[in-house]
Amino acid sequence: MKNIFRFSLVVSIVIVVFCLSACKRESRKETDGANDKISYAVPQTIAAMPAYVAIANKYWEEEGLEVDTKIFSSGRLALDGLLSKNVEVMSSSETPLVHSILKGSKIFIVATIMRHQEVKFIGRRDHGISAPSDFVGKTIATLPGTNSDFFMYKFFKHNKIDIKNIKVVNMSPPEMVTALVSGNIDGYFAWEPYIYNSQAKLPKSTVIFNPGNLYYGRHCVAMNQDFVNAEPKVVEKFLRGLIRAEDFIKKNPGTALEITSKAINIPVKILEILLPEYHPIIELDSNLVGIVNQEGQWAESKTTSDRKINIKFDDFIFTESLQKIKPSAVTIKIPEESMP
Repeated sequence: MKNIFRFSLVVSIVIVVFCLSACKRESRKETDGANDKISYAVPQTIAAMPAYVAIANKYWEEEGLEVDTKIFSSGRLALDGLLSKNVEVMSSSETPLVHSILKGSKIFIVATIMRHQEVKFIGRRDHGISAPSDFVGKTIATLPGTNSDFFMYKFFKHNKIDIKNIKVVNMSPPEMVTALVSGNIDGYFAWEPYIYNSQAKLPKSTVIFNPGNLYYGRHCVAMNQDFVNAEPKVVEKFLRGLIRAEDFIKKNPGTALEITSKAINIPVKILEILLPEYHPIIELDSNLVGIVNQEGQWAESKTTSDRKINIKFDDFIFTESLQKIKPSAVTIKIPEESMP
């Protein structure tokens, strides 16, 4: 009887060990598989605060997702990485995505992570700019395809400024800072930290025009459609990390500002002043379609082609992943015929 008991005990232990080993192998399939390692192109902007927090707190790592972060000076440049498939995910304002969709790119907006009014104009007061009427004859920089470029259009239209009377030059935001400080341009349209960077170097010589009611934007997370359809679990892990970051920001705003300060090199005391322009929230809200449609009409009006492009931007907003993990975050209404 003792031998039978010992034999049964050994068999039971072997079965338990085998089951535990199998469970671990299954777990590794979920967390260590090739599809669980992705690259993320993120721009330097306060609007990417939830992403910076997720990185610093290793939320994606804890979700079983290895994220290789690549920093870009603008969302438009980050988008290039996505379209070339050098990265699996990127984030930016909605404007570069609108332009890309109009050109035929097959991408999805899977979430927005910040409501903001980040775009501004900064100009040289000592170059004669103190009011919108002073733009005539001046050299103004912009980066085409960005939300600040859209704000420039809205600003000129609102203030009845004829762009033909202004010399508009195309530059990246870091180039704008150098050109303004050196006096080679009179002003530029951009976002933080690039407004602050010039203001800090020219504290008594600049004037800033805020967007007011002319612009409300979203910082969007975008992925290629084929990736979203092929890797739904990875998309969900990525979004869960951002949702955890949103919760952290709400409970620890001071620490979140410190993390963002290090990421974009702006002092915390300046971030505290700018923070009212930003509202971190992971969502797909009811205003998103209206925002992208308005910018789509503007972008289409700038094309030289006479052919009308009828784009339904609803088709490029993917609600399924966020709806699954946080239903309350999705208030956007997508018609059934527009669902992917």
